This record gives sequence, C-alpha cells and structure tokens, in this order.
Amino acid sequence: MIITTPEEMFKLWQELSKKYKILLLFWDLWAGKTLLTKWFANWLWIDENIVQSPTYAYINSYWWKLLHVDMYRIWEENDVWEKWINDQISKHEYIAIEWPKFIDSLDISHYAKITIEKDWDSRIVEIVEN
Repeated sequence: MIITTPEEMFKLWQELSKKYKILLLFWDLWAGKTLLTKWFANWLWIDENIVQSPTYAYINSYWWKLLHVDMYRIWEENDVWEKWINDQISKHEYIAIEWPKFIDSLDISHYAKITIEKDWDSRIVEIVEN
C-alpha cells in the first residue's frame, strides 16, 4: 500500500490500533516511527506531546497503558533481559516496538509487523499480521 498524506497514515494507524495491542515497527530513520507512536498514544487518551523517542532510554512508559521500546541499540539477545524489556512488556496493555530484534525472545503474541519505506513523496507500507 502507498501512503501519500499524514491523514492516510493516521487512518491506517487507527485501524491497526483497533486490531492489535502490539505493533512492531520496521522502517527507515526519519520515516515516522515516533510520530506514529504519538498517534497511538493519542488514540489511548495519552497526551501525544509527552511521547518521545526512546532511542537512548530504550523504554518509555506512559501510565502503564503504552510501552514504547526502541531496540535499535540492542545488540545481543541477553540485552532483552538486562534492560528488563520483557518485564515491562508484561505490565503494559499496548506496546510499540521500534527496530524489533530477537522477536522469539520477546513475550509477545498477536502482533502486526509494519514495514515502511520512504519514497520521494510517499511511504510504502507493508503489514504482516501474526
């Protein structure tokens, strides 16, 4: 699917949010992963202005309702345990994971893998449902 406007992306995000509590976000830098997580937060009645990229913190938690994980700098499977990622997953209702790795080690099921590639003036979106 090709998305050409932020409104189309927001509509897609709303549809996915209704169907899945866990979203695995695979895509390029600056393709909109944190922006989409802000929309997810807004849908959950969380102020989107407080949602920030967890690149350096690894994990951001919003009232035990939304967990936002960035695994970009997770290099080894053992880091999933050392950073308490699985522990946090079990405590949250909704989860957005950027750059997911070691998926078999994560305590997750029924999720959507979303891959977005940047094109000149659009985004190419692929969704794999699990």
